[in-house]
Parts: sequence; structure tokens; C-alpha cells
Amino acid sequence: MEAFLEVMGLLVLRLGVPLVITLLISAWLMKLDQKWHDAEIARQTRVLPTHDAPHCWEVMGCDPTKRDICPVYRMRPLPCWQARQRLNGRVQEQCMNCLVFQTA
Repeated sequence: MEAFLEVMGLLVLRLGVPLVITLLISAWLMKLDQKWHDAEIARQTRVLPTHDAPHCWEVMGCDPTKRDICPVYRMRPLPCWQARQRLNGRVQEQCMNCLVFQTA
């Protein structure tokens, strides 16, 4: 019986301790990842200083009903070209010739 308990103790030591250490490290890494994710979201959504450039929906003459479903309009604190860049990953070609983009 004593030998069996020794074997079980060594088995727990051999398998249990590394498993607990792995779980603790993974929990710490998940917290760190969430912290980085929250910091990035805060960085992306911070309000930038505004300037007196006209809004794109004013320049383009968008209908108010279309404006309400526009994803760029929903990101209003951002300039329209920056909102499009965040949505699509790049500045749209049509923005290059736009007064709003050129005055930014």
C-alpha cells in the first residue's frame, strides 16, 4: 500500500505540477492579452481634435435616410476618410480628390 501511495504521489508531482503551472501561465497570458486588446480599442476610439472641415455627407449631399445607415456617419467623431480607413484597412481612392480629405 505504501508503494502505491508513493507511485501516486510521484505521478501527481510529475503530471499535476506542470499542468497547474501551465494553467496559471495561460490565465496570466489571457489577462495580458485582454489588457492589450482594451488598450488598442481605447487608442482607436479616442476622439481626435476636430477641425472646421466640412463633413463628407455635407459635401456629397447624402440623403438623411441614407446617412443613418452609413457606417462612416456612425463613426462621426472621426473624419470620414479615417473612418473608411478603419473599416476597409485603407484610404479609398475617391477620398484622394475629396475636399474633406485634402483639408485634413
